[in-house]
Amino acid sequence: MAKKKAEPKEEKLDSDDKDLFDDEKVESHYPDVSNDSKSKEESVAIDVVDEEEEEEEPYEVEPEPEPTYKYLTLAMKKEGAREDDYVLSVEGQSHGFCNIFVQLLLEVEGVNSAAYKITKLVPPEIFIRLEDGYKINEILYKTIEVLRAEVGKVEKVFKKLM
Repeated sequence: MAKKKAEPKEEKLDSDDKDLFDDEKVESHYPDVSNDSKSKEESVAIDVVDEEEEEEEPYEVEPEPEPTYKYLTLAMKKEGAREDDYVLSVEGQSHGFCNIFVQLLLEVEGVNSAAYKITKLVPPEIFIRLEDGYKINEILYKTIEVLRAEVGKVEKVFKKLM
């Protein structure tokens, strides 16, 4: 036969029975804020400050820093099968500059072909082949002027956006 589990007996309080905790003092986690427990010394003081009395610190505008320009380290060599072949070594630049510069070189009159190569061993190199009768210094000067004009246009667009 299976035995029945013993169930705990519940104590029933009759309305006539008195509360078990009446004789004990129960501590509370909360401070006593009743009127009779507050004394003048214990009262909390709150400082009220008028907004008019506060003075705002003057806002100082920092001057814009002087633009710092990064100068290119260039080296040019005559190299190639023809007398009008040049290699321009551009130190400290990446694909962005080289790509734009080659595109602008190809638009200048007197440039037959232009390309660049970037490796980890040597600085980026721009290969330029000129047509007969043109000088490399004049071609580079024209290309730089076109580049300055393009940068100026982009700068104006960004200023309008701000």
